[in-house]
Amino acid sequence: MFLGVPLRALRPAFLVVLVMMVVVPILGLPYLNDDTVNRNWAQLSLGQAIDVGLKLNHQWMTEQGRFFPGGILYGATMWSTMNSHVLYATYLVLLNLVLITLFAYTCWRALRSPWLAAFGAVVLGACMQLQIGYFDGLSSFGGLVVYTLVLTFLTGLIAAHVLHGGSRWFVIPIVVLWGLAITAYEVSLLMLPVLLAMLWATGPSLRERARWLWAVGPIVVLGAAQFAMVLYLRSPDLPLAPAYQINPDGPVGTTFAKQFVAAIPFSQQLLGDAPANGRMWLLLSLVIAIPAFLVWRPWATAVPAVGARVAIVMMAVGIWVWAIPSLLAAITHRWQDELIWGHGYVYLPYEFVGVAFVVTGAACLLRQRLRSPWAQWVFAALFLIALVVCARTAASNIIDAAQYVPGPTGPDIVPPSG
Repeated sequence: MFLGVPLRALRPAFLVVLVMMVVVPILGLPYLNDDTVNRNWAQLSLGQAIDVGLKLNHQWMTEQGRFFPGGILYGATMWSTMNSHVLYATYLVLLNLVLITLFAYTCWRALRSPWLAAFGAVVLGACMQLQIGYFDGLSSFGGLVVYTLVLTFLTGLIAAHVLHGGSRWFVIPIVVLWGLAITAYEVSLLMLPVLLAMLWATGPSLRERARWLWAVGPIVVLGAAQFAMVLYLRSPDLPLAPAYQINPDGPVGTTFAKQFVAAIPFSQQLLGDAPANGRMWLLLSLVIAIPAFLVWRPWATAVPAVGARVAIVMMAVGIWVWAIPSLLAAITHRWQDELIWGHGYVYLPYEFVGVAFVVTGAACLLRQRLRSPWAQWVFAALFLIALVVCARTAASNIIDAAQYVPGPTGPDIVPPSG
């Protein structure tokens, strides 16, 4: 109890406030990157939007080897709905919060521990540093990357529900959500092995063939169809623009390292030029992070009631989601030329999720394997570190976004949005 309020009631409040501080600086940002042009979708009539969308889709197919009809549908709908900056910025904040919530819920469903779910949410928040002025998938590009991640998590959760006895009618939202995700952004197709592995680790026996067929069949069929389309578009008969061609002779290793380490907290400060403010970090740590640690009491957690297989699979899929997008960037001619240390390409949020999966799975495995009394304090120390690092990311995002706020502590004129 604290002032007559149960600690259990305060736990989600502190967690929400902390992750809110990570993403709420998006509200202070202007339109960035492609958003400066794409926001004009709201000015098009329905007929004009369809015509422009068809032309863009054809261009992406023939010049970039990408099949994005879902992306066109999302962009036209989203920009027509979020037709003001305040609406759009609020939408991005909420979309990022939904992603963190779905990740935490997935951890809770898989690991059956509210502490590990909270730990996972904090780790994901700690990774979500804004790349203002660069290819940031959190605060620009229409939120497309985060949108596809949200659809993917929803697909996996609904499929898990079907596997555990849910109605077969849920195959309809599975088809819709997964179809929209993989046709909105091709990197979401890489989540197919993640979905299958997590469903296998947490689902019923494979002998329940009917359940598996209804839950997983649509995911595999749609994924295979999209993969076949991408292979065709990248065939030698359809030459791509040089920037989007595979270049195995370029700096593959260096480009891979740039994208890979960009998903790690502090990478922008250590390797790039992102601002840091120790006082802001200290303020958020004292007011939010440390009180959150005290109300969650991670030193008093029980051993997770799941097998080690779940934690190992979670770590494995995390490595996949972290490394494979980095490999895609590494072999692509354009990103070999444009990536810089401390920053990653727009699909970096996928890798944030990968890092969070790896760290959360490792924490679960550690808590399972170390049965001695001091093991609880090891997990408590990890929990505290995650909270403080998340506070550091929030401080960095706030300071970075402050450069766009006019007034005595910022520029008199808002910098150009491009």
